[in-house]
Amino acid sequence: MKQHPKSFARRFAINNHDGDNKIGLYAFAAFIGFLIFIIHIVTLSGDGDSINDTTATRGEGGWLRFSSYTTNNDDDQPLAATNYFSHTKHKSPYEQIWINTHLPGWAKKRQEFRDIEDTVSPEERICYVHVGKAGGSSVGCALGFTLHCKNDTQLPLQGLLPQRATRMFHADTYDCHDDSAYFLFVIRNPLDRIKSAFIYDRPKTLKSLMNNFPYYYERRKNYYFDCPHFGIMEKMVQTGLKENGSASKVCKIRAVTAMTGDRHFSCHMYFNYQFHLEGIPEDAPVIAIRNEHLIQDWNHIEHFIGGEMEIIPPNKGNETIKVMNKSKKDEQDRWLSEESAEIVCRLLCNEIVNYKKILRRAQNLNYMEVERSMGELRESCPRYADYEEGDCPFPMPDIMEKLINTRGYQDTVLEWSYNTNKEKLENTMHLEKKESEELEANETMDDDGYALPYSV
Repeated sequence: MKQHPKSFARRFAINNHDGDNKIGLYAFAAFIGFLIFIIHIVTLSGDGDSINDTTATRGEGGWLRFSSYTTNNDDDQPLAATNYFSHTKHKSPYEQIWINTHLPGWAKKRQEFRDIEDTVSPEERICYVHVGKAGGSSVGCALGFTLHCKNDTQLPLQGLLPQRATRMFHADTYDCHDDSAYFLFVIRNPLDRIKSAFIYDRPKTLKSLMNNFPYYYERRKNYYFDCPHFGIMEKMVQTGLKENGSASKVCKIRAVTAMTGDRHFSCHMYFNYQFHLEGIPEDAPVIAIRNEHLIQDWNHIEHFIGGEMEIIPPNKGNETIKVMNKSKKDEQDRWLSEESAEIVCRLLCNEIVNYKKILRRAQNLNYMEVERSMGELRESCPRYADYEEGDCPFPMPDIMEKLINTRGYQDTVLEWSYNTNKEKLENTMHLEKKESEELEANETMDDDGYALPYSV
C-alpha cells in the first residue's frame, strides 16, 4: 500500500537510532527536494509528452528560454535548430517554439487536409510563407488553409501543391518544419504591397479600432489618428516622409519607421519581406508565386513538383482561385503622386533588395520570368529597382531581436515575448464578418481595391 510521506518519515524516525535517523531524514529531505525539482521542470516544459526540457538564464531584455536539445560535443552549444518532430502525431513546430501555447486555429488547414499531412513524406512537404498583402489569402484558401477564407466560396484545389503545402509561416506565427522540401512565397511588387498594407491596417474610427482590435489600439492610434493626415497615404508621404513636410518630429519618425518595418504600427508593414525571408532557414529551397502572374506560377509549380502541366486552365483563373479578404476603397486610397512614389521607393530600397532575393532564389522561375518582374519593378520604382544590397541609402537592418521576439526559435526566446505572444496576430480579425460588409466589396477586387492582375 502507498504510504503518505509524513507517515513514512515518522515510522522511519521511531524504528532507527538517533544517528541513523538524521541520515534518513537528510535522505528523505533530499528526495522531497528532487521531487520538487522534477515537478518544476515538467511545469516549465509543458505537457509530459514535450520533446524538449527547458531551462532559463538571465539575458538582456528579459529571461531567455532555452530548449536543451542535441548539442555539439566540442563546445556544448546547441546545434542549429531543426524541427525533427513531424506531422500531426506530435505538437506542431509552433507549439514547440512557444511552450504551453496552442497553434491559432486560423493557421491550420481545413480538417479534410489535416489528415492528408500524415501521408506527405518529409522530403515532399512545403511550407507556405504568407507575406501579408501580397495576395496570400487567396492563394492560402486555394491551398486549403483557413485564414480569411469563406468555405462556401473557395474550395481547396486539386493537385499536389495543396496536399504538400502542410504548414504556414505568417507574421509572428511560424509553424513550419525547417527541413521542408520548399518554402513557398507569394510575392507582389513592393510598392503595391506597402500601399495595400497601409490601407488595410487603417482603422475606420477609434471606436471600431477599440472594439475590433483592442490589442493593437495604442500602436494604430499613434500612427493613424495621433498624426494628422496619416489616414491617406499621399498625405502621409507629403507631410510625414517629405523632408520639409508639416508633420511633427514625432510623427515623421513614426512615418519612416513604420514604412521600413522598424516599428510595429501596422502589422503588414512590420512583418515585411525581410522578416519572412530571414525567418526561414538560411539555405532553404524557395519557390514563389508572383501576384502579378498568379495562375502561370501556380501551374508551373504544380508541374515542377511532379503534377499536371496546366491544372488550372489559364482562361479560368478568376473562376478557380477566388478573391479573398477584400474590402472597398475609394480612388484616393490607390493614388500616389510621382514625387510621393519616389519617396516611398527610397525608403523601400532594402525591401526591394529582399524582394529580388526571393525572385532569384525561386527555383520555379526562369531567367525570363525574373526579368519580366524586374521590368515591372522598374516601372514603379525606376531609380531603386536595380540597387543591390549595400547600394541603398540605408544599411540593411539587423532584425535578429525582432525575429527572436516574434518569430521565435527553439533555442532562444525572450521571456517577455513568450508571455505576450499568447495574444496572437489579429486575434479578433478572423471572426465571421457581417453579410453587409461582405456585400459591399466588389467581386473583382482584392483586399485593397486593386483589380487582380491574373495573367494568362
